[in-house]
Amino acid sequence: DVGTNAEIVLGGGGRLLAASSPTGPAFEGAQISCGQRATAGAIERVRIDPETLEPRFKVVGCELWSDDPGFEEEVGVHGVTGICGTGMIEVVAELFLAGVILPGGRIDKRMAKKSGRLKPEGRTHSYVLHEGAPDVRVTQNDVRAIQLAKAALYAGARLLMEQLEIQSLDRIRLAGAFGSHIDVKYAMVLGMIPDCALERVSSAGN
Repeated sequence: DVGTNAEIVLGGGGRLLAASSPTGPAFEGAQISCGQRATAGAIERVRIDPETLEPRFKVVGCELWSDDPGFEEEVGVHGVTGICGTGMIEVVAELFLAGVILPGGRIDKRMAKKSGRLKPEGRTHSYVLHEGAPDVRVTQNDVRAIQLAKAALYAGARLLMEQLEIQSLDRIRLAGAFGSHIDVKYAMVLGMIPDCALERVSSAGN
């Protein structure tokens, strides 16, 4: 159950072990520069073209992608207001897959030559996901906040695996309002959860 604290239960060999891991509020949009709860106007799904670095996204309350005809009219009442936890997971994973974020988590400023969406910000760079009022950016500090949160979740799971003396998992079930909306592919890319066959990772609902 992924939230400010991640409750983790591991079963195997006739035993059940449980732990609580302090992931912090980043998955719920807090400690993120443009973060917010998953309410109307929050970016919740992100795809980035690896060649052009141009994004497309979906917001809570709208079925259209940002590059679909009629998107602006559809979100006109509330607009694009920020990014929620699932959106942060996807944008960080997509930026990593596109080479904008290096394996250690640093935003590669050299990619600014490839796209104007990489903007200088202090000693680092940020990625502009949406230009408007307000701009929605992903900063280096945002990436670090997600790294800390996912590391806490992963560490909790690995510690339970060590206690049961197992090296692999047969199944992973994600629960809670946030957990049930996570795209498991991106959870794997970020290293939020231990490796497991994607078809064996599912949602238990809220």
